[in-house]
Formats: sequence, C-alpha cells, structure tokens
Amino acid sequence: VLCMASLRFSSDADALVLRPVEQMITKVEKIRDNPLIAMKMADDEFRHEEITKSKTGKHHTGNWWIDAYGSCYKREQAELMETVILEKTIVKLGSLLALGFGEAGANIVSQNMQGSSSANVNAMIEGSRIDCIVGNARIRDFSIATEVLQAKVMTFVNQVAEIVHGVVDQFHGAVNKNNGHTFLIIWRIVGMTEEQITKTAEMSIVAFARIVAAVHSSIVLANYRHHPGLQQRLRSHCRVNLSLGLHCGWAIEGAVGSEFKIDVSYLSPNVSVASSIEHATRIYEV
Repeated sequence: VLCMASLRFSSDADALVLRPVEQMITKVEKIRDNPLIAMKMADDEFRHEEITKSKTGKHHTGNWWIDAYGSCYKREQAELMETVILEKTIVKLGSLLALGFGEAGANIVSQNMQGSSSANVNAMIEGSRIDCIVGNARIRDFSIATEVLQAKVMTFVNQVAEIVHGVVDQFHGAVNKNNGHTFLIIWRIVGMTEEQITKTAEMSIVAFARIVAAVHSSIVLANYRHHPGLQQRLRSHCRVNLSLGLHCGWAIEGAVGSEFKIDVSYLSPNVSVASSIEHATRIYEV
C-alpha cells in the first residue's frame, strides 16, 4: 500500500509540479535568447487551444454514464492550474515585450534577461551600427483628418497601420516606429550577400507598391471618401493616401531616452534622407 501511495504521489508531483516548471524554464530561456520568439509561442498556443476547443464535444460513446464521466473530467481540466496560468503569463509578457520594443529592441531585452546576477533593468545599452534599407511612410492630409474625425482618428490610424504592418511583415521588413501619421520601416541587410541585398531591395519596393494598392482598394478605408466633413475640407482629393520614401545605408540601432522612458529607434543621416525623399514626393505630387 505504501509503495502504491508513493508511486501515486510521485506521479502527481511530476505531472503537476516538475513538468510544468521545466516547461516554464525552457520557455524563459528561449525568450531570453530571442525575445521575438515569444510571439510565435503565443500563436502556437492559441492555435493549439482552438484545435482543442474544436475537438471538444465531438466524441460521444453513446453510453450516457461514460459521457457524463467524460464531461465532468473535462470540466475539471478546464480549471487551469496555477502553473499553467503562470506559464501563459510568461508567454504574454514576452509577447508584449516583443510588440513594444520590436526588432530593434530585441537586443536590449535579451541582454537584460541574460544578466541574471541583478534584478536591475539597464536600458542604456550602447547602440550598434547596421546596414539597412530605410522606408518612411506618411498619411497625407493627416492634420485635416484629425480635426474632422476627432477621437475616431485613432481608429483611422490603426486601420492604415494594419495594412502597412501586414504588408511589411509579409515582405520580411519590420515597422520600427509609429509616430501618429508616420511609419518608420526597416529592412536589415547585415551579413547578406550581394544577391540577397538585391532581393531585399526589390522586396522593399514591391512592399511599398502593395501598400499603396491595398490602401486604395480597401473597403474599410473607402468609407472615408464619403465622409461629409472630409469631403468639405478636401473636396476632390477626399481619399486616403500615403506618401513614401526609400533609401539604403547605415544606421545606429539602439535605445533613445532615459531611465524613465526609452524608445528603440534608428539614428542616421540615411533615415533623414528617406524622410526627405518622402517629403519630396508630396512637393512634386508623385
């Protein structure tokens, strides 16, 4: 009896404590090495949960006693253990870090998590020089849209951002900063061959063409063409439009700010050149 009880206790301890703790440690180590992988973890877990939900309720044996027992067992399983809640919280926090800091801030998150000797967060890490393709996208007539739409301008910006972010990610780029009506976009070309750099440059051009096409063909954004306030102010030019600029060169990737607030960004004359090209497209109406 004692042996059976000991084996039962050891099995429960392994299933309820040891195994979940080992899974949490593994996930923390993966996020420490690559903070951006947290978003993939969250997607994989969400996909697994959806598959599990779709399978629930599909298996019936025809025996009411077995089905009743199975439903009670599933109800018990639905109540998450503390270790499972903690594991999901770790993944969510990692995903929020990846979303907040982006690709440029992955180095800051990784270096702080690897320094396990202290709980202090050091965001003032020296920047690094990288070669990249810099893109600048700006929503035209944004000041008028803000005056007319008022609080709804946030929804408007997010609708445009959904298109810009989705297309850029599809073509292996990264949106670094959203400054209201402006999007700073980066394609890293560090360590690439000449052929790979050429393909990346072509992808950046195609991505910008796709963004313009997606904005003009969007059914959601098409509703703003019939907005009375925007029609009165913009008249025949009442449509959502973007001005774009692309440039290739080096940039310093790192954190800008203080111990109170930091923003991860790219600093370089080449970033200013991309912004100037975008401004020139508005002057010459390209």
